[in-house]
Amino acid sequence: MESKTDILPLLTVKYFDVKATTNYLLANRQLIGSFVAFSLENDPFSWRASWVLYKYAERKAADIQPYAQMLIDNMPNIAKPGHRRETLKILSHLQLDERQSCDVMDFCFDSIKDNKLQASVRSAAYDMLMKIGEQYPEIRSEAIAIFDDTKDYYPHGIRKSIEVRTMRASSQTTPTYHARTMHASSQTKVKMLRATSHSKTEKIISLC
Repeated sequence: MESKTDILPLLTVKYFDVKATTNYLLANRQLIGSFVAFSLENDPFSWRASWVLYKYAERKAADIQPYAQMLIDNMPNIAKPGHRRETLKILSHLQLDERQSCDVMDFCFDSIKDNKLQASVRSAAYDMLMKIGEQYPEIRSEAIAIFDDTKDYYPHGIRKSIEVRTMRASSQTTPTYHARTMHASSQTKVKMLRATSHSKTEKIISLC
């Protein structure tokens, strides 16, 4: 893996071009580890590394897949809202196992319930929950319920966009479950319990 100094000039330029930088990374895959390592920091330009990795993952997610756990473990340490948003968008293109999905789910539920958090971050967290909800419908229902309770805290444009995405997701056919998730002997089950008290939603996740 190359060092951070090899990629800093790409990310700290005044007029940053994410498309050009993504194309450069596609042509220099040996730098992926350096981009990931820098994206785990709280440097003022680390969010740009995450942005590039998201754009890269849109095209070649398999190259980013080995770093999924590192990205998940680092999420609570991210300070900048835009950095959180881009990290969630990277993860939305990766394949997560049940444990990873639960960790991301915790982070996303905390995010969408925080009305002081930047709306674009809450929107990305909501999208991630809807993706996880393709396998676990209870999670999708919970995310929609929380959005209904908090949608007045979103700017009009983002609120309408989420509503459109929700309608599209709701119109889809019943999600396909993994066989071992459906089977009674599945080792992992995700159970959701929604209890509302003075508009505050509590979530209980039980791993058994």
